[in-house]
Amino acid sequence: MGGNLQMTPGTLTEHGSGCESLADKFGQLAQLLEQARTDDQCFGPIGNAVGISDKYFETLQGCQESAQKAQQFLTETKQALEDTIKDYDETEQQIIEMLNKAGEGLAG
Repeated sequence: MGGNLQMTPGTLTEHGSGCESLADKFGQLAQLLEQARTDDQCFGPIGNAVGISDKYFETLQGCQESAQKAQQFLTETKQALEDTIKDYDETEQQIIEMLNKAGEGLAG
């Protein structure tokens, strides 16, 4: 099951862009679900009496919260990927500097 897993800054950037795009879509979904909110009168007295309206609003709220949580998760994932890219770049630069210093020590 072993294999080489190679992550490049480009791969991480692309994944972050995908996360950002999906986060936007989940945000739009949460707003769209708000538009699905109806007036209690739509269910009529029987629907209200048997709890259909309450269940509808509860389910709608749950869907909105799930969409908002997904949006937040994807936004945080994008930020974490950007932080990782920055860390990789800084580490790579430090390695280059160390190798250059080592090379100068060998040459001198």
